[in-house]
Amino acid sequence: MYDIAGKYIFCFHDDPKIDAEASLLLVVLETYINGAIIQLNRLNRTRKTIDYNLKELISSRSIGRIKKDFNLTRLHCDYHFYFICIGQIHKLIETIGEVLEDQGIKKVLAKFDREFPIEIRDHLEHIHERAQGKKYKKDIGHISDFGNFVGNGFTFAGKSYTVDAKSLTNLKLIYKELINVITTNYASKDSNFIWREQSDEFYAKLRKKMKREGII
Repeated sequence: MYDIAGKYIFCFHDDPKIDAEASLLLVVLETYINGAIIQLNRLNRTRKTIDYNLKELISSRSIGRIKKDFNLTRLHCDYHFYFICIGQIHKLIETIGEVLEDQGIKKVLAKFDREFPIEIRDHLEHIHERAQGKKYKKDIGHISDFGNFVGNGFTFAGKSYTVDAKSLTNLKLIYKELINVITTNYASKDSNFIWREQSDEFYAKLRKKMKREGII
């Protein structure tokens, strides 16, 4: 989980409007980064529960009526919100890049889009249309694969979307790369940001020294 966007507010631009927009966009972006991380952890827990219940069922050799536990429903909803977070992250990085007219941020977006296809979010957000065999109100024929779970992935319309530990690693690396661009192009040139960073470093060293000497 991240709590670093607040350090970068109001260090983007001399124009107060652009500065405020970029600051707010970054704070909201971090919310959805954290949201995606939360969903990945939830997905893993639900997968483990399903695997455990399946093994228990096999080992018991029960032929009685299987009690519905709604874990597959839970898994579907967790995937859905995860993909919503991914879609919002795409939109927010794109908008920050446009507001600041920053090519470095646009390169981060291009990398994000290579790692995280966002068409699945569109499918799930317009599921009522897909159920009618439509896309953007145009007939595309009925879809046979309407959301299935295969390994660490989710499939829809014959295409698989992997969501695993590597996804989490890539998401964190991309956010780190975005923060590096913002630090280099904006924060490192802002006197208030530099002063805050130096103050935080000074007080962190002071607390460490006081703790070592038993003062606190």
